[in-house]
Amino acid sequence: MAHTAVDRGDRRRRVATSLLATELVRDAAQRLAGQGIEVMPVKGALLQHWLYDDPSERHLTDVDLLVRSADLVPAVECLMRGGYERTRHRSVGGRVMHTPFGLALDLHSQLFDRARYRMPTAELFARSTEDRVLYEATVRLPSPLDAYAHLIGKFGSDHLSARSHAQLDEIARMSTRLHARPETVARHLHHCGLRRAARYTLPLAYEASGDTFALDVHGCLRPDPIGRALIAIANPVLARTPANSRAGALVGHLLNDSVPRGVRSGARAIAQRAVRR
Repeated sequence: MAHTAVDRGDRRRRVATSLLATELVRDAAQRLAGQGIEVMPVKGALLQHWLYDDPSERHLTDVDLLVRSADLVPAVECLMRGGYERTRHRSVGGRVMHTPFGLALDLHSQLFDRARYRMPTAELFARSTEDRVLYEATVRLPSPLDAYAHLIGKFGSDHLSARSHAQLDEIARMSTRLHARPETVARHLHHCGLRRAARYTLPLAYEASGDTFALDVHGCLRPDPIGRALIAIANPVLARTPANSRAGALVGHLLNDSVPRGVRSGARAIAQRAVRR
């Protein structure tokens, strides 16, 4: 009986958080539209609607919105006039804000550090579509190909492993929205600098959920002997070390598009961590 009460309490919290997240996107989008600033919901705030019959199934702790780089400072200033509060925390290319909705807003001007992968914000907006229904406000929705690439990039940049069942399940769910041939998806992953992150992640998605589309895309990736060797190292290391360990971080950066880019992204991560301290 007590277990049932706990389950019901958790269910109510998840429903409330899901509704608040949607309302937060609506409020921010409407406020920023008044300043001519377009927003793109990403991560959980978007995927709860795209991938789940019941949006509250997708656990949320904050809301992530992407804006163009030139719009970041004006967007923060606009939201502060509406009762949002800037915090000392920074995300990659962005700002974390307290909101009137009890959820943090992570306002990004880029999805990844520029040394990590090639997903420039201008290209993401160029491939996006306008939507006025999902949040009862005008937003830009990312291309499903970009949303898929983002999930794979996050899996690599967060140094995750086969233990990360929720993230692998979400990659499998996202494949059902692509409506694209495996070779098209593979080309897009290459374009985004994700050839090695994809080569590492996609077999794990298949093993976790039987996602045969992931294997088909993996089979269409261009030959990469160096990447194959690096992934042979990455699999056992990430399988037995915490994602936030130094070894995990090192291997995660080696999953970048090339070894030089991995060195650069690792060096930038160390420098940014030193600044935050």
